[in-house]
Amino acid sequence: MAKYSISKKTGLEKVLVCVLYHNVNIDLLNLIKNIGKNKNTSILIIVDGNLKIKNKNKILKLNNKIKFKYSLKKKTVSYNRNLAIKFAKNAFDLILYIDSDVIPEKNILSSHVKNHIKNKHISIIGGPVIPSFFNNSFNFWEMLDGCLSWFTSTVPRNNKIIQSPYHLPTCNLSIKLNFLFRNKIMFDEKLKTGEDVDLCNKVRKKNGKILLIKSGKVFHQDRKDFSSFFYHHANWGRHQFYTLYKKKFSNYLGSFLFNLTFFIFYPLLMPILNFLSTLLTIIPWVRFRFMFIFLIIPTYLVHLIKGGFTYLEFFKNIKS
Repeated sequence: MAKYSISKKTGLEKVLVCVLYHNVNIDLLNLIKNIGKNKNTSILIIVDGNLKIKNKNKILKLNNKIKFKYSLKKKTVSYNRNLAIKFAKNAFDLILYIDSDVIPEKNILSSHVKNHIKNKHISIIGGPVIPSFFNNSFNFWEMLDGCLSWFTSTVPRNNKIIQSPYHLPTCNLSIKLNFLFRNKIMFDEKLKTGEDVDLCNKVRKKNGKILLIKSGKVFHQDRKDFSSFFYHHANWGRHQFYTLYKKKFSNYLGSFLFNLTFFIFYPLLMPILNFLSTLLTIIPWVRFRFMFIFLIIPTYLVHLIKGGFTYLEFFKNIKS
């Protein structure tokens, strides 16, 4: 198991690693093995519901500082991530979120901590997310899902600040806790997905900086079949109504005027808006490797479908 040491003088030596466990078929052994370890680091595994954890005894033998916290059934991902923030209050300096469906590099913990120490003005640091299609035999849905999901986290040539409208995903994300508590920032528990987009928007509003580093990669297992792919991106389209539109414009326009404007103009503007979203998705991949330009048409079609679900969520929101 990887180890590292950090001086107490930095004020950032106490780290909580939060792993959200949501699938009984996932074995956490390799993930736990690859997380770096020191005496001031603890691992909190938040179990979504009453799932039975594979190889729990072996996991505890690997690291006796692991704690398990069982969440209530049918709670949002944001709710579970907030559990970790509350757990960390007054006890830790940094929180590192890693999802259970990734395998991290062995240097992931030291990469995050050392970059936080080096960049004290940075509030959030994220590492690259490598889609599974790079390592598996060709599967169209897996490739499309990976490109649509992790375009904000391709491996950069150098560490870089992430500007709006981009964000960093919470499957490989570390945050200075004092920034969250000082600015009273938490995840929005009403969101079923897209909590990472919303968090990044909140951080920027408080003048926080978000940094993508080139080290500390995680390898993500993406969706390989149409049904799981469609379900995920339909939900993504639904959350966009809140993160891209309602939260940004309803406060300025007022509820009635916002609803009227969205109802009339969104269907007319949707092809243009989703083409712009397609470009934002494809450009990072084309910079990485030009061959990804050929995914522009299927990516645009998926964005149109997501846009349709954004409009459906508008009506659902009106009714509620």
